[in-house]
Amino acid sequence: MEGLTAVVLAGGKSSRFGSDKASALLRGRPLLQWVLDAVGQVCGAVVVVKARGQVLPEVTSPVPITVVEDIYEAQGPLAGLIAAFEVVSTPLAFAISCDSPLTEPALIRDLASRAADSDVVCPLVDGHPQPLVAVYRVAACLPVFRENVDRGQLRIVVAYRGLRQKTVTGEEAATADPGLRTFLNANTPERLAEIDALLG
Repeated sequence: MEGLTAVVLAGGKSSRFGSDKASALLRGRPLLQWVLDAVGQVCGAVVVVKARGQVLPEVTSPVPITVVEDIYEAQGPLAGLIAAFEVVSTPLAFAISCDSPLTEPALIRDLASRAADSDVVCPLVDGHPQPLVAVYRVAACLPVFRENVDRGQLRIVVAYRGLRQKTVTGEEAATADPGLRTFLNANTPERLAEIDALLG
């Protein structure tokens, strides 16, 4: 899908994990590599957002990859999306965290296919919106997101309230990702071990 860029947020504090999540190994590969392998099957380009001074692991990508530093100091994922959107050249961006190693390419395609008349396509799983497994219309979202961060409002779901939204239910998401494994985050060593066990 040439009109879609993947935005991979790799610069989180990793406070619960205890070390850099992007570099954490699952079956011998960094978590960041797992995500790049998945999004590269669907997206025409990738933008990885890292924290200032963060050293990313050695990775490869099947599509062109751009690495940018977060332009805001430790302001969370909304700020990370801004840093990415400023260099994205496609109309749509799919946002995902680097700690989602089981990202399902079919789900990315499904979400993007629903974006024709929307600025935000966001799944709602178990009653919770999933803004880091969502598709954004860059031109509409960037100025609104920047305005929110500039006034200290850092929650993604609050930032896009005034935009055209489409909610995808968990049941709808499961048609493309039957186990909803995209939404499993390796945000602690214990969760990483659980994901490893899921792989058999």
